Amino acid sequence: MPIDADVLRKRIDEIRYSVKELQRIASKEFIELDVDKRYAVRYNIIVLVESLAALCLHVGVEGFGVRPTSYKQAVRVVAERLVVGCVGELEWLVGLRNLLIQRYWDVEDEKIYQSLKANFKCVEELLAKVEEVFLG
Repeated sequence: MPIDADVLRKRIDEIRYSVKELQRIASKEFIELDVDKRYAVRYNIIVLVESLAALCLHVGVEGFGVRPTSYKQAVRVVAERLVVGCVGELEWLVGLRNLLIQRYWDVEDEKIYQSLKANFKCVEELLAKVEEVFLG
């Protein structure tokens, strides 16, 4: 089955929406965030990574003929093949999602929040490369 452009566009839109929401929330000081906003951060990270993984699984299988066995491997394969220079940052995001899903009681919201203060240039770099190569 070939690359499905609609699938790619939908996943890219989901990722960009989550990034915008995370940036909007992170525009406030951590102390100003109520519990709902803190959980919104967690939720948007999960959505971002789930969409990123789905995008990379589709591109990996249909675009590169590789069947990744994990989210991290899917992200790594696609980022490396598209020559994205920040594979480690993408893998870190996947690891954060795994922590949020599997060990939520160990999560320190303030540390996650501080991570959001950094931008999402790496995610955008990957999306731009996917658009260039597969949606050109």
